[in-house]
Amino acid sequence: MLGWGKIRDKLREAFSGEMDEKALAAGFAVGVFFSFSPLVSLHTVLALLVALIFRLSKIAAAAGVWVNNPYTMPFVFYGCLRLGEWMLGSGFHPLACERWTLDAILRAAMPCIAPLMLGTTVVGLIAAVVAYGIVYRIAVRVKSARRNT
Repeated sequence: MLGWGKIRDKLREAFSGEMDEKALAAGFAVGVFFSFSPLVSLHTVLALLVALIFRLSKIAAAAGVWVNNPYTMPFVFYGCLRLGEWMLGSGFHPLACERWTLDAILRAAMPCIAPLMLGTTVVGLIAAVVAYGIVYRIAVRVKSARRNT
């Protein structure tokens, strides 16, 4: 898969540096969190901005953004939308447009914004916590193995 190759290459680059394991794992977790955001064009910018502000690994943040990639986004966003609707107690609202104008499409999409934002935030937080744990453990093992050689 296209995204996994990029993630692997970026993490190798990050592991080769002298970055603290916690900063490396937190940077990746930040990227993973933003990868689930519906603000698709801002994923990398937001992840890098947060990594810069909190002095986390920018390389790992950029790699984490690719966890949810263009191939998986439609399925993830649909699942997050449904999760958000379930959490808010609202039913599924099929989109219906009388005309295909920007105004009509935006009006039809309005009931989906809150459930989508809630669902992607919850899933993004869970994925970020899991990603932090996994990358932290890998980073500790890699750095420990390098010290022992």
